[in-house]
Amino acid sequence: MRNAAAAVAVLALLMVGCGTQKSGADADDADDGSGKSRAAGLSWAYEHIDDVHGELLDGAALAPDDIWALGSDDVVDGRLAKAHLLHFDGKKWSREPMPVEGAPHLFRLDSLGSAGIRLSTVDRPGEAPGTRRDALWDGTRWAPLDSDPAGDAPAGPLTDVEVISQDDVWVLQGDGKVTHWDGSRWTVTPMPAKVAALAGSAADDVWAVGSRTTGPGVGGPGGEVRQLAAMHFDGAKWSLTKTPTYRFPDPVPPDPYAEFTGVDVASRTYVRAHGGHAYKGYDGEEVRDPETESVELSWDGTRWRDSGPLPGACADRTPVARDGDRGFFMNGNWHLTTDGTCSRIGKRRLPDGFGARPESQQQLWLKKIVTVPGSDAVMGFGTVVVMQSGAAPDRPVVVTLKR
Repeated sequence: MRNAAAAVAVLALLMVGCGTQKSGADADDADDGSGKSRAAGLSWAYEHIDDVHGELLDGAALAPDDIWALGSDDVVDGRLAKAHLLHFDGKKWSREPMPVEGAPHLFRLDSLGSAGIRLSTVDRPGEAPGTRRDALWDGTRWAPLDSDPAGDAPAGPLTDVEVISQDDVWVLQGDGKVTHWDGSRWTVTPMPAKVAALAGSAADDVWAVGSRTTGPGVGGPGGEVRQLAAMHFDGAKWSLTKTPTYRFPDPVPPDPYAEFTGVDVASRTYVRAHGGHAYKGYDGEEVRDPETESVELSWDGTRWRDSGPLPGACADRTPVARDGDRGFFMNGNWHLTTDGTCSRIGKRRLPDGFGARPESQQQLWLKKIVTVPGSDAVMGFGTVVVMQSGAAPDRPVVVTLKR
């Protein structure tokens, strides 16, 4: 959800800075007792609190007794100087060493369903392209992953991953290739247009969005070089759906285009796609630039139409994870239901013994929210930032959603 089209841009978004910069899936913006509306019955409870200063940056789950988190005790200039993994075996959390060497600037942890969990890292000193060091967890051990594996297994950077079920996984690679896992093998899937993001609610309800370079609204005098593309998989084949076309008024700027960059799917009748209508820019300075525009469309089960603003506090927020067919988890610890209810998810303060004083302010920042396969559990991975005079520890935490 909400991934950029280019692999480099996507990986760049995953870079984590120092201090208290907000990034990732969910940055909490208020303590309990703020008086803000809360999602009825929803709150985060602590599953695990690391007794060190640091943060958790990503997480993935293979099963209720096989959950992994990526953390670091020290992030310097965006580099994981002391990176490690946390593993839950169904009974306890334990710290594990990284299965790859180096202190990466770019990283991600992805569940690939029954195909395992993939750790992707890029060590990028200075301006060099960087060295990829990837590994795959098969449920038993971590093994180095060849950057060009045999067969159709995804290679290189991953742009987007959508796990419909353990044996139904769609992967978008950095080169635009879409690959599907059916529980026994990977298959490269030809797509009707260029893909920037994937999302789905069921095996026969998967969406891919991006742009097309043929068809209505493309080319001709002053025509856009690309238009929106929204593709739907019905369980048998991918098909383009009809989307609006965009055109700048005269004088038309050079290389105008419209494209989707992300899609969020809650159900067959609740899909939101976003992108933009822009251009590459004028060469001269005397021509007044036309206004670019954001594109927000909704699918109602029949057609695409302009999206209205999300309700309440969700109007300025974006989905970060799907909550089954209930709706979405939004950034800032908010929840949006498909009937339009936007509410804040409650959270607790750190318990005694973790360095936070009673008068401290605390913020829960979640970098990743995942649903645990084989259960109804929803887990978040992130950090509690403590704001107080003197020593103020940041505690890496795993939280569980309580309904």
